[in-house]
Parts: sequence; C-alpha cells; structure tokens
Amino acid sequence: MNGSMVALLLVVFFGLLLLGVPIIYTLMGSAMIVYIVYMPRNFTTLYQNMYGAGESFSLLAIPLFILSGMLMSGGGISKRLIDFFEKLMGFMSGGLAIVAIVACVFFGALSGSAPATVAAIGAIMIPTMVEKGYDKAWTADLLASTGTLGVIIPPSIPMVLFGVLSNTSVTGLFTAGIIPGVFIALCYCVYSYINCKKKGIGLAKKYSGKEIWRSFLDAIWALIMPIIILGGIYSGLFTPTEAATVSVVYALIIGLFVYKELKFKVLGGIFLKAAKSTAAIVMIITTASAFASVLTRNNIPTIVANWITSFAKTPAVFWLAFSVFMLILGMFMSVSPALVILTPILTPAVEALGINKIHFGLVFVAWMCIGTITPPFGSSLFITCGITGISTAESFKKVWPFVAIFVGAVIVLMAFPEISLLLPRLAGVIK
Repeated sequence: MNGSMVALLLVVFFGLLLLGVPIIYTLMGSAMIVYIVYMPRNFTTLYQNMYGAGESFSLLAIPLFILSGMLMSGGGISKRLIDFFEKLMGFMSGGLAIVAIVACVFFGALSGSAPATVAAIGAIMIPTMVEKGYDKAWTADLLASTGTLGVIIPPSIPMVLFGVLSNTSVTGLFTAGIIPGVFIALCYCVYSYINCKKKGIGLAKKYSGKEIWRSFLDAIWALIMPIIILGGIYSGLFTPTEAATVSVVYALIIGLFVYKELKFKVLGGIFLKAAKSTAAIVMIITTASAFASVLTRNNIPTIVANWITSFAKTPAVFWLAFSVFMLILGMFMSVSPALVILTPILTPAVEALGINKIHFGLVFVAWMCIGTITPPFGSSLFITCGITGISTAESFKKVWPFVAIFVGAVIVLMAFPEISLLLPRLAGVIK
C-alpha cells in the first residue's frame, strides 16, 4: 500500500472541497492528480473505471425516472397526486413531508435504486415543498435520506449483488428488507411531524370528506400509474428498468391526452432539462468511481476489513467494529464497489460468528445507505442539491438529524435481528 498516494488523494479532495470547487471536479481532480503523480503510465485506467461505472444497465432507470418525474410535473400528474395526499393528510403538521417519505418508499419498490428514487421523487416533491414554505436545505436532506430506502425496500439491486457474492437467498434478502425499510420510514415520519409542528411548517388544515373524494377522482389516473408499475414488476411482466420506460409512456399519454396539461411544444424543453439533470448525476457517479479506484488500488477496504476480522471474536465486538468501519467507508465509497470488495472477505467471518447472512446483508446495505447522505461523498445529497440549486455545504449543515435517525434505526436492527428475519422465517426461507 502506498500511504502517500492515499494521503495526497485526501488532501487534494478536502482542499478542493473547502475552496468551494463543485463536487464533480473535486472527485475527478483529486483522482487525476494522484494518477499523474504516482501512476502516469496507468492513466487510461482512470477513464476505464469511469466508463465501467457509467455503463451499468441498472443506471438506465435514472434518466427514465427523471424524465418520468418531469413529465408528471409538467402534465399535471404530480400536482393531482400531491393535492390528493395533502388533503388526505391535511390534519397533521408536515403532511407534505410525510407524503414525500411515503412516495420515496413507494418508488423505491419500483426502481430498487437509491439514485433513481431520489431523482424521481425529488424532481416532483422538492419544488412543491419549497413553494409551500419548507426550507430548501431541509427538504433536500429529507428527500436524499428517505430516497436511499430504495435499496432496502425490495426489489433491491445491492441486495441482489450481495446475494450472488455471498451465496445467500435473494428472496430471503428481499423479504428481510420490508419491515426495516418501513421502520426507518416511520422514524423519519415521526421526526418530520415533530420538526414541522415545532417550526410551524406545513400547518395542519382539515379538509371535508367531499373535498378529499373530489381530489381522489381528479387524481385517479395518476394513482393508477404506480399500480401498473408495481403490478408489472411483481407479476414478472417487466424489470424495474423497463418499468421506468412504462412510466415515461404512461406519463406522456395521461399528460397529453387525459389531463391535457402537457403540450407537444414544451416536450423538447422537458427532454433537454431531463438530459441535463441526467448528465450531472451520471458525472457524479462516474467521477466517484474514479476516486474510489485509488482507494481500491491501495487495498484500503481489504486491509481494514482483514483487521476487523482479526480481533472481532464475538458478534458484539464484530458489529461495533463493522459499524464504525462502514460509517467511515460510506463517506468515500458507493454501495456496489463496497459490496464487491468486502462481501467475500467478511462473509466467512460472519458465518464463523454465527451471524445470519440475511441479517448481515441487510445491515451491510443499510450502513452503505447512510454513506450516501454523509459528507463528503453524500451522493444522494448531491442529486437533491442539483434539483434545489443549493450548495452541498448548505445541505451538509442540516443533514445530521437525518443521519442520526438512520444510524439509530440501524443499531436497533443490529440489536434485534428478528425485525429483519421475521418475514423470511414466515416465508419459510430460513428456519
């Protein structure tokens, strides 16, 4: 391991970040400088890593869900959905924030991807919430935090990856993610309600049954959309990525011909805006891969993982060391690379300690989700900051309550394995 290489990477990264350099250039610039100084002959490897990170088929869902979200917004679909849920939950403070959380859980079950969920729901909910008086940074952090539940609520792409790498039942992992995902979402709902009530945001307003019924009828076509997508996925008619395509087509038809709020003359602008948002998100993903490649080449994750397994002789000690390690690692590495590197290393130690692999896989993925909302590599925060137009520094200041809630929830999941193992047992996946 070349310690000076890693030191240079971190010094340049944090230096550029403190100077206010955009995160894309910060990630790319720090990686490029390390390659120029230490590995000039392997410079092409840098671009190969970036290309490999950007060509993943699962990423195709991101531009499609972004486009779908913008078409829903421009075609009146999101307006009717928001109006219905706001009237339905109008009796409580922060009702729109709770609607956003429920929407993230729902779309997480469509995409299986945190970036796709954050992008899709963020494009719809963030402008409306800001318009209703919610703080921009707080709203961005809320959507980033709850959007990450997309990889805990099944179907989950990272859980499929973990299942393959560790020879663990993917069905078991999927069923294990349902209760924890809902549990974390409920924790965020409680926090949002208390915070909004305390600050007088989203003040409660009661609506009559007639008003709720009228808004339901007005939103019926919008409400059918997730039913079609969910039904298609769970019936096996199409994959989550294909579901994103279906959502685009459906949003076009409803916006153009049913609600008639979407006009052909504005489609070009919507597609261009979606392309720009997609480009920014993909650039973040690819430059983050370049940054992570330096850590991987120096075997940093492997060395630390081996160090943990060398002294963790009991489940309690292992969970403690693993949690600290993952909290730090998640700040610098995305979910998939961490799974690929660490799963083969840690799985034997987990089995030796008698920890259920399904439970471990769920906790592993959950810890990496936390990494997407913590500085400096909070990828989900970068997406919502791009939507709101605020700086990452402003977002980082207000994200810590969300991080604390997520960490607390994961600690509860570690302490009580049956929360995640109950449904797999009932389904007969494990005994």
